[in-house]
Amino acid sequence: MTKLIVFFSLFIWGASTHAGLKKIAQDFLENNSQVKVAEAEVSLAELDLRSFELTRNTNLSLESNYSDSQSANFSAFAVRLTGGAFVQPIVTSSHALTVGKDFNWGGSLSFSNTYQSIKIPGLSGVTGFEQAITYNQNLGENLFGRTFYLQRDEFAFNLGFTKADSENTIQNSLLNLVNNYYNAALNKALVKLQSEAKQRAKRRLSLIKRRVRDGLREKVDRIQAEISLFQAEEAVKTAQQNFTSALESLSTAVHRGVPAEEVLSLNDDVFKMTDIPSGEADQNKNVMALKELVKSRELNLSRTEKALIPDINLSLAATNNDFNVNSSDAISGGLLGKPNRDLRASLNVSWELGSEPEKVEKTRSLVNLKTSKLQLERLQKNVIQTEKSIKDQINLLSANLKSSKKRLQLARKALKEYNKLYERGRADLDRLIQAEETLIDTEISHIQYLAQRERLIHSLAFLYGDLRGFLLAAN
Repeated sequence: MTKLIVFFSLFIWGASTHAGLKKIAQDFLENNSQVKVAEAEVSLAELDLRSFELTRNTNLSLESNYSDSQSANFSAFAVRLTGGAFVQPIVTSSHALTVGKDFNWGGSLSFSNTYQSIKIPGLSGVTGFEQAITYNQNLGENLFGRTFYLQRDEFAFNLGFTKADSENTIQNSLLNLVNNYYNAALNKALVKLQSEAKQRAKRRLSLIKRRVRDGLREKVDRIQAEISLFQAEEAVKTAQQNFTSALESLSTAVHRGVPAEEVLSLNDDVFKMTDIPSGEADQNKNVMALKELVKSRELNLSRTEKALIPDINLSLAATNNDFNVNSSDAISGGLLGKPNRDLRASLNVSWELGSEPEKVEKTRSLVNLKTSKLQLERLQKNVIQTEKSIKDQINLLSANLKSSKKRLQLARKALKEYNKLYERGRADLDRLIQAEETLIDTEISHIQYLAQRERLIHSLAFLYGDLRGFLLAAN
């Protein structure tokens, strides 16, 4: 029954081996200011895309004008009324309501209604009403909306670039957090190791004092033992100082206090080495960001090439109007389809000879595209080399861990034997202290190997572009 309880206890502790790191990573992702800034960049890029898409929306405009003119006027309307120029004051007011819609294919449609009121002293007031519909179509660079769709897709790829780049920034900060965590875990282990060495030094000094008092050992042995104890005490304080500094780095990153209990020591019995992550180098967030940037700049080059095409616009318009002393008659007579119509078609062509500014922009886009492609090509090669290097280092560290584990067992056995020999007077104190130092050095080497391996494991997960998921999915 006792064995069963111990088994389940170890299972529970083992399942939560990296719970401290997982909790710290979660708090980091939720609270860290760098993470929030990177996420805000994605939100801004999404708003840029949405804002551009909404430029083709329906708009409503209202315009009102009032005029009290004392100047002379001459018009066909004046001729009809008086046979000549209008020299009397005239008061006019007009109100126009227009609904317009821009389309993705490079066209725009507008529908307008204009109401006028004309008052002339001594005469009856006159009401005018005009209704018009106009369609404009770009037949040049934005024919069938090709420029619009290029620019929209450019915004979309910029959004993809921002997402991948922001995630890369977040995961890079997360990798720094992991390195700080294992720095803290290493120093916490050192505190434990140095504390154990300090206790051994205390016991050794106590033994030597008795033997010196009994005349079995020389005073120099006591002095050496005291020096060894002072060194052990200093080593404990140094390790504790480094551990405190590492905890401060973690606390700053997550914007809360990280207690010592939240960091798992590398020499705890429940510590379990992290498995090697699986993934592909092509999923590296930096690589993915550059791929999106290349696509965006390809579209930008195509758009700058379209800017060399002449500006060609076709406009078709139908207008009806009417004037009458009765406002209802003027409105009914000014509706589209009534006899007082005006049909117009126009074609406007504008071409800047030489197109020098557009050529400069095309050259700029071409340079940016070539630079991005070169960066992507070099980065892909570097990522592959880095992946190979990390895997090779992990394999070497695994071999060293096996060796250091055996060496650690031998160093403990050697220290135990030297203690026996010293107690029997068959070994001097220098050999015993040397065996003690060998054990400490071996213990330190072993936990340093563990820390290096954990850092490399998480660096590989970062390389594969999924450090966030790797950490949050860890037991």
